[in-house]
Amino acid sequence: MPGLAELVTQILNGFVLGLLYAIIALGFMLILGTMEVINFSHGLLFAWGGYLALTLQPYVGWWGALGLAPVGVGLLGLLMEFGVRRTYGRDPLFGLLFTFGAALALEELIRIFWGSRGYTITAPAFVAGPFRLGFLYYSKYRLLVVVLAILLLAFVWWFLEKTPYGAIIKAGAHDSEMVMALGINIGLMRNLVFGLGTAMAGIAGVVASPMWSLKPTVGAEALMPAFIIVVIGGIGSFWGAVAGGLLVGMASGLSNLVIPRGSILVMYLLMVVVLLWRPRGLMGQKSILEL
Repeated sequence: MPGLAELVTQILNGFVLGLLYAIIALGFMLILGTMEVINFSHGLLFAWGGYLALTLQPYVGWWGALGLAPVGVGLLGLLMEFGVRRTYGRDPLFGLLFTFGAALALEELIRIFWGSRGYTITAPAFVAGPFRLGFLYYSKYRLLVVVLAILLLAFVWWFLEKTPYGAIIKAGAHDSEMVMALGINIGLMRNLVFGLGTAMAGIAGVVASPMWSLKPTVGAEALMPAFIIVVIGGIGSFWGAVAGGLLVGMASGLSNLVIPRGSILVMYLLMVVVLLWRPRGLMGQKSILEL
């Protein structure tokens, strides 16, 4: 049986992981909800955030990399949207195939520029090492991750709920024709949303890099949890994505106490249970398929 210290450690690890997953999933959900495109390249853009930070850190430090790398990823997302927009209004398979091809290309570019070996980004010096939290020692950096994640989630919520730009994004997700009828440039809005969603993936990539080893396949490992979280939380729900991220993170963390290699399996089982209980996810809107 695990000791109390180990149990609390895994709960804290699950909370941190859940917040990171929520950031990745929110960017994924923004693109899916607004453009109805399943962005298979989202995980690779997460990886690019980490690799750009790896390149920038020796010159601008960790904080500079945290500010600049997501901007680079966001600009990459803006360029990608010019290709994705050709699939709007067509069979969703076209958008899926385009982003899948983009993901393969981005992964190959990582191998060309940085090679296939693993890297680790150094955390800021002031959060290096553990600190004592009562009866256990815990990573200072992970607590910094919690603070940064909560601040970012609060900013995204404020932007979507309290600004006119957020209102336009939400309206465009529900009725793009009405938004166009009001004279709003729907193409520009979609381009900016795609850039914002990919920039969020880039931020998560920078923040996660000191905890996860950077490798070309790390993006694929981040994509599936994001998709599962959106399904669990409900497409289009901000708080659903946050709740889904925390549920998946906590389930993965606690599963390490029982089945160390079962964290991936636990995510799928959790999704099955939630969908059997609520087919539209925890906070998703009612589907026309439901009676």
